[in-house]
Amino acid sequence: MSNDIPKGLVFSNTSPKRRKRSLLLAFVLLLVQCSLIWPVYPLFSSPTPQIFGFPLSFAWVIGMLICSFTALFVFFKADTEEEK
Repeated sequence: MSNDIPKGLVFSNTSPKRRKRSLLLAFVLLLVQCSLIWPVYPLFSSPTPQIFGFPLSFAWVIGMLICSFTALFVFFKADTEEEK
C-alpha cells in the first residue's frame, strides 16, 4: 500500500507563477491577520471617529475582511484563468 498523500505545503506540482502567487497570497493574509492583533489593532481601538456609522475599531476589522476577501478573489481568478 503506497502512501500518496503529501505532507505539509505542496508546491512541487505547481508552476513557478502559481507558486509565487501562493506565497504572495500567504504573505498578504499573514499581514491582514497581524493587523488584527496586538500591537497594530490597539492603534485603531478608539470609538470616537465614526466611519459610516461604525466605530474606528469595527471599521478596521471590516476593512481587513475586505482586504482578505479581495486577495483571495484575485488569487482565485488568476488561478482559474491559468488552468484554461
